[in-house]
Amino acid sequence: MTHLDHRKPPARAARRNAPTSHGSGRKKANRSHSAIGAAVVAGAAMVAAFAFILTNGRSDSTDDSIRTGSLPQASTPAVQPSSNPTPAASGKADRKPPAGKTAPGKSTASTRTTTSATPPDTGSQSPVFRRGQWIAVVDSYPTDAGIPADQLARSLAAKMIAAGVPAKALLANGQYPGLANSNLEPTINTWIVYVGPFPSADAANALCVSTKTQQAYGSLPACPTHEPAKAEN
Repeated sequence: MTHLDHRKPPARAARRNAPTSHGSGRKKANRSHSAIGAAVVAGAAMVAAFAFILTNGRSDSTDDSIRTGSLPQASTPAVQPSSNPTPAASGKADRKPPAGKTAPGKSTASTRTTTSATPPDTGSQSPVFRRGQWIAVVDSYPTDAGIPADQLARSLAAKMIAAGVPAKALLANGQYPGLANSNLEPTINTWIVYVGPFPSADAANALCVSTKTQQAYGSLPACPTHEPAKAEN
Protein backbone atom coordinates (compact mmCIF):
# COMPACT_ATOMS: atom_id res chain seq x y z
CA MET A 1 0.00 0.00 0.00
CA THR A 2 1.50 3.18 -1.15
CA HIS A 3 1.34 6.67 0.29
CA LEU A 4 -0.42 8.10 -2.77
CA ASP A 5 -3.70 6.30 -1.91
CA HIS A 6 -4.34 8.62 1.06
CA ARG A 7 -3.88 11.96 -0.71
CA LYS A 8 -6.78 14.33 -1.25
CA PRO A 9 -7.98 14.73 -4.79
CA PRO A 10 -6.91 17.83 -6.50
CA ALA A 11 -8.95 20.94 -5.85
CA ARG A 12 -9.92 21.38 -9.53
CA ALA A 13 -11.54 17.97 -9.59
CA ALA A 14 -13.46 18.73 -6.43
CA ARG A 15 -14.83 21.89 -7.94
CA ARG A 16 -16.02 20.06 -11.02
CA ASN A 17 -17.86 17.47 -8.96
CA ALA A 18 -19.40 19.95 -6.48
CA PRO A 19 -22.68 21.67 -7.43
CA THR A 20 -22.37 25.24 -8.61
CA SER A 21 -23.57 27.61 -5.91
CA HIS A 22 -23.88 30.62 -8.27
CA GLY A 23 -26.52 28.89 -10.41
CA SER A 24 -28.72 28.00 -7.46
CA GLY A 25 -28.40 31.52 -6.05
CA ARG A 26 -29.49 33.01 -9.39
CA LYS A 27 -32.60 30.78 -9.48
CA LYS A 28 -33.51 31.79 -5.93
CA ALA A 29 -33.17 35.47 -6.87
CA ASN A 30 -35.47 34.99 -9.88
CA ARG A 31 -38.09 33.31 -7.71
CA SER A 32 -37.89 36.16 -5.21
CA HIS A 33 -38.42 38.79 -7.94
CA SER A 34 -41.44 36.91 -9.28
CA ALA A 35 -43.00 36.69 -5.83
CA ILE A 36 -42.45 40.40 -5.23
CA GLY A 37 -43.98 41.29 -8.61
CA ALA A 38 -47.04 39.17 -7.91
CA ALA A 39 -47.42 40.82 -4.51
CA VAL A 40 -47.17 44.29 -6.07
CA VAL A 41 -49.81 43.44 -8.69
CA ALA A 42 -52.11 41.99 -6.04
CA GLY A 43 -51.63 45.04 -3.83
CA ALA A 44 -52.38 47.39 -6.74
CA ALA A 45 -55.57 45.45 -7.52
CA MET A 46 -56.68 45.69 -3.88
CA VAL A 47 -55.97 49.44 -3.80
CA ALA A 48 -57.98 49.91 -7.00
CA ALA A 49 -60.85 47.89 -5.57
CA PHE A 50 -60.93 49.94 -2.33
CA ALA A 51 -60.72 53.19 -4.29
CA PHE A 52 -63.66 52.15 -6.48
CA ILE A 53 -65.72 51.19 -3.44
CA LEU A 54 -65.03 54.56 -1.78
CA THR A 55 -65.88 56.62 -4.85
CA ASN A 56 -68.85 54.62 -6.16
CA GLY A 57 -70.29 53.27 -2.93
CA ARG A 58 -70.33 49.67 -4.15
CA SER A 59 -68.86 46.62 -2.40
CA ASP A 60 -68.49 44.19 -5.34
CA SER A 61 -65.57 41.90 -4.67
CA THR A 62 -64.88 40.22 -8.02
CA ASP A 63 -62.71 41.77 -10.70
CA ASP A 64 -65.49 41.36 -13.26
CA SER A 65 -67.93 43.31 -11.13
CA ILE A 66 -65.30 46.02 -10.52
CA ARG A 67 -64.71 46.36 -14.23
CA THR A 68 -68.42 46.36 -14.88
CA GLY A 69 -69.09 48.99 -12.24
CA SER A 70 -66.33 51.25 -13.57
CA LEU A 71 -67.93 51.39 -17.01
CA PRO A 72 -70.97 53.63 -17.71
CA GLN A 73 -74.18 51.65 -17.59
CA ALA A 74 -76.54 51.77 -20.53
CA SER A 75 -79.70 53.70 -19.75
CA THR A 76 -83.09 52.14 -20.12
CA PRO A 77 -84.39 52.92 -23.63
CA ALA A 78 -87.26 55.39 -23.69
CA VAL A 79 -90.63 54.07 -24.71
CA GLN A 80 -91.15 54.91 -28.34
CA PRO A 81 -94.56 56.30 -29.34
CA SER A 82 -96.74 54.00 -31.28
CA SER A 83 -96.60 54.48 -35.03
CA ASN A 84 -100.23 53.44 -35.39
CA PRO A 85 -102.53 56.39 -36.25
CA THR A 86 -105.23 57.52 -33.87
CA PRO A 87 -108.33 55.38 -34.22
CA ALA A 88 -110.94 56.89 -36.47
CA ALA A 89 -113.78 58.80 -34.86
CA SER A 90 -117.06 57.11 -34.30
CA GLY A 91 -119.71 56.90 -36.96
CA LYS A 92 -121.72 59.71 -35.35
CA ALA A 93 -118.82 62.13 -35.68
CA ASP A 94 -118.38 61.19 -39.34
CA ARG A 95 -121.97 62.13 -40.08
CA LYS A 96 -121.47 65.76 -39.01
CA PRO A 97 -121.35 68.23 -41.93
CA PRO A 98 -117.91 69.70 -42.73
CA ALA A 99 -117.05 73.00 -41.09
CA GLY A 100 -117.80 76.10 -43.10
CA LYS A 101 -120.70 74.54 -45.01
CA THR A 102 -124.25 75.55 -44.24
CA ALA A 103 -127.38 73.79 -45.26
CA PRO A 104 -129.15 75.49 -48.17
CA GLY A 105 -132.25 76.18 -46.08
CA LYS A 106 -130.29 77.96 -43.37
CA SER A 107 -128.32 80.01 -45.89
CA THR A 108 -131.50 81.16 -47.62
CA ALA A 109 -133.12 82.07 -44.32
CA SER A 110 -130.05 84.03 -43.31
CA THR A 111 -130.11 85.93 -46.60
CA ARG A 112 -133.78 86.76 -46.18
CA THR A 113 -133.18 88.00 -42.64
CA THR A 114 -130.30 90.23 -43.76
CA THR A 115 -132.33 91.65 -46.63
CA SER A 116 -135.35 92.38 -44.44
CA ALA A 117 -133.14 94.04 -41.82
CA THR A 118 -131.84 96.58 -44.36
CA PRO A 119 -133.57 99.92 -43.67
CA PRO A 120 -135.61 101.30 -46.58
CA ASP A 121 -134.49 104.36 -48.47
CA THR A 122 -136.16 107.40 -46.90
CA GLY A 123 -134.76 109.84 -49.45
CA SER A 124 -132.19 112.61 -49.37
CA GLN A 125 -131.78 114.72 -46.25
CA SER A 126 -132.06 117.87 -48.42
CA PRO A 127 -133.81 117.06 -51.72
CA VAL A 128 -134.18 119.63 -54.52
CA PHE A 129 -137.70 120.72 -55.55
CA ARG A 130 -138.80 122.69 -58.61
CA ARG A 131 -141.62 125.13 -58.87
CA GLY A 132 -144.94 123.40 -59.46
CA GLN A 133 -143.99 120.39 -57.28
CA TRP A 134 -146.17 119.86 -54.22
CA ILE A 135 -145.77 117.77 -51.10
CA ALA A 136 -148.10 116.88 -48.24
CA VAL A 137 -146.61 117.01 -44.74
CA VAL A 138 -147.40 113.96 -42.61
CA ASP A 139 -145.52 114.96 -39.45
CA SER A 140 -142.60 117.13 -38.24
CA TYR A 141 -139.97 116.85 -35.45
CA PRO A 142 -137.99 119.93 -34.23
CA THR A 143 -134.35 119.21 -33.48
CA ASP A 144 -134.32 121.57 -30.48
CA ALA A 145 -137.11 119.76 -28.62
CA GLY A 146 -134.78 117.35 -26.85
CA ILE A 147 -135.77 114.35 -28.95
CA PRO A 148 -133.87 112.34 -31.60
CA ALA A 149 -135.72 114.12 -34.38
CA ASP A 150 -133.81 112.48 -37.25
CA GLN A 151 -134.37 108.98 -35.92
CA LEU A 152 -138.07 109.57 -35.31
CA ALA A 153 -138.61 111.04 -38.78
CA ARG A 154 -136.73 108.28 -40.60
CA SER A 155 -138.41 105.61 -38.50
CA LEU A 156 -141.90 106.91 -39.37
CA ALA A 157 -141.03 107.20 -43.07
CA ALA A 158 -139.68 103.60 -43.04
CA LYS A 159 -142.84 102.37 -41.34
CA MET A 160 -145.04 104.00 -43.99
CA ILE A 161 -142.85 102.68 -46.83
CA ALA A 162 -143.27 99.18 -45.39
CA ALA A 163 -147.03 99.72 -45.49
CA GLY A 164 -146.90 100.70 -49.17
CA VAL A 165 -146.93 104.50 -48.79
CA PRO A 166 -144.01 106.26 -50.59
CA ALA A 167 -143.10 108.52 -47.67
CA LYS A 168 -139.77 110.33 -47.22
CA ALA A 169 -137.93 112.42 -44.61
CA LEU A 170 -136.01 115.68 -45.02
CA LEU A 171 -134.32 118.28 -42.82
CA ALA A 172 -135.81 121.74 -43.36
CA ASN A 173 -133.20 124.28 -42.36
CA GLY A 174 -134.25 127.45 -44.19
CA GLN A 175 -133.50 126.19 -47.73
CA TYR A 176 -137.20 125.84 -48.66
CA PRO A 177 -139.10 129.12 -48.84
CA GLY A 178 -142.37 127.28 -49.36
CA LEU A 179 -141.97 125.52 -45.98
CA ALA A 180 -142.60 128.40 -43.55
CA ASN A 181 -143.91 128.98 -40.08
CA SER A 182 -146.88 131.11 -39.10
CA ASN A 183 -144.78 134.23 -39.56
CA LEU A 184 -144.00 133.17 -43.16
CA GLU A 185 -140.40 132.53 -42.19
CA PRO A 186 -138.66 129.47 -43.69
CA THR A 187 -138.75 126.53 -41.33
CA ILE A 188 -135.41 125.68 -39.72
CA ASN A 189 -134.04 122.83 -37.56
CA THR A 190 -137.00 120.57 -38.28
CA TRP A 191 -137.21 117.04 -39.69
CA ILE A 192 -140.31 116.61 -41.89
CA VAL A 193 -142.01 113.40 -43.04
CA TYR A 194 -143.88 113.93 -46.33
CA VAL A 195 -145.38 112.29 -49.41
CA GLY A 196 -144.69 113.57 -52.91
CA PRO A 197 -143.74 115.49 -54.84
CA PHE A 198 -146.86 115.73 -57.01
CA PRO A 199 -147.80 118.14 -59.82
CA SER A 200 -150.65 119.57 -57.77
CA ALA A 201 -151.67 120.17 -54.19
CA ASP A 202 -154.80 118.05 -54.66
CA ALA A 203 -152.81 115.02 -55.75
CA ALA A 204 -150.52 115.32 -52.75
CA ASN A 205 -153.48 115.70 -50.42
CA ALA A 206 -155.29 112.74 -51.96
CA LEU A 207 -152.47 110.35 -51.10
CA CYS A 208 -152.03 111.79 -47.64
CA VAL A 209 -155.70 111.29 -46.65
CA SER A 210 -155.97 107.85 -48.24
CA THR A 211 -156.92 104.89 -46.12
CA LYS A 212 -153.50 103.29 -46.64
CA THR A 213 -151.69 106.37 -45.32
CA GLN A 214 -154.08 106.79 -42.42
CA GLN A 215 -153.58 103.15 -41.35
CA ALA A 216 -149.81 103.39 -41.71
CA TYR A 217 -149.60 106.56 -39.65
CA GLY A 218 -152.44 105.84 -37.24
CA SER A 219 -155.34 108.29 -37.69
CA LEU A 220 -153.65 111.23 -39.41
CA PRO A 221 -155.59 114.42 -38.45
CA ALA A 222 -154.61 116.68 -41.38
CA CYS A 223 -152.31 116.88 -44.41
CA PRO A 224 -151.07 120.43 -45.08
CA THR A 225 -149.70 120.84 -48.61
CA HIS A 226 -146.73 122.99 -49.65
CA GLU A 227 -144.79 124.02 -52.74
CA PRO A 228 -141.24 123.96 -51.27
CA ALA A 229 -139.53 125.85 -54.12
CA LYS A 230 -141.98 128.78 -53.98
CA ALA A 231 -142.37 131.19 -51.09
CA GLU A 232 -145.79 131.32 -49.53
CA ASN A 233 -147.73 134.58 -49.74
